Amino acid sequence: MGRSRGNYGIIGAKATDYLYNQPKGMVDITGLGLFNSKFLVEMYCWGGGGAGGTVGGWGVASPGGGGGAAFGIMPLSASTSFTVMVGGAGVVNGTSTVAGGGGVMPGGGDNRYGGTGGGLSGVFNNTVGYSQAGAILIAGGAGGGGSSRAGAGNSGGAGGGSIGETGGSPYDGKTAYAGTGGTQSAAGTSTGAGPGASALQGGQSSNSGYGGGGGGGYWGGAGGGYSESNTMAGGGGGSGYLWPGLVSGLLSTGVGTTPGDASNALRGSYGNAGAASSAGTQGVVILRYPGPQRGSGGTVTTVGNFTVHTFTTTGTNTFSIFL
Repeated sequence: MGRSRGNYGIIGAKATDYLYNQPKGMVDITGLGLFNSKFLVEMYCWGGGGAGGTVGGWGVASPGGGGGAAFGIMPLSASTSFTVMVGGAGVVNGTSTVAGGGGVMPGGGDNRYGGTGGGLSGVFNNTVGYSQAGAILIAGGAGGGGSSRAGAGNSGGAGGGSIGETGGSPYDGKTAYAGTGGTQSAAGTSTGAGPGASALQGGQSSNSGYGGGGGGGYWGGAGGGYSESNTMAGGGGGSGYLWPGLVSGLLSTGVGTTPGDASNALRGSYGNAGAASSAGTQGVVILRYPGPQRGSGGTVTTVGNFTVHTFTTTGTNTFSIFL
């Protein structure tokens, strides 16, 4: 799902479309003051892919979901800095923190079935910091996969997008055990899953890791629940977010194992889902603007007329622009 934002918003537009066509003067952006619409930064984010579940003592493991995608154009007038979060990959049977809030296995017990969720990737106001209040652009992480005796349907839901995809739980009429995706106003829910689905954080699977973890997001996806005889359900994907002050923006929810905006050449393989018994692929944040280098942070390259800052180190990074 996509939405345009701002007085001059055009879905999919690029910074070069605006450089010489914006009205002269300043644009009033609520919360951050007056910004010159003549300098614009393109922002691309992909959330981390969810890990696949494992067979354990059951018969069939399920894949994780693909990470969500987000694109926005940020207007700037003065030197400033941003907090950049790069979402971590979902991990098989993982109990440790996943960067960007991927939901994990609760630890202890019989932890040999679920995959953790992928973390969100996003850009945040550096003054407010890594929080919903500071969010400018977020791509949701995907849910992790679970396990079953019946088939590979207990898969993780893809990341959002405005709403994260619901995980799989197709057996024995127990669809309520699937982790639902985060939305624009609430975290996902499920029957029988662990706690933790909240702002920027995906939920845990059920006790002993019987199900997939939820993806991190503006609101996190819920972990998958457990019920005999065929349900260790997939976790839901986290939701994405577009700050209203962006000139233009687009959110793209993945579909199953396919990441959002999957065909975009900038993505590479970031955000890919983990197959059964395999880890997902981490997310990425790419920031670019026309002309010579005017900022720092990430790996800096020149591609055509653009200076490109690519962030691949999972966790918190800083992007600074000098005007």
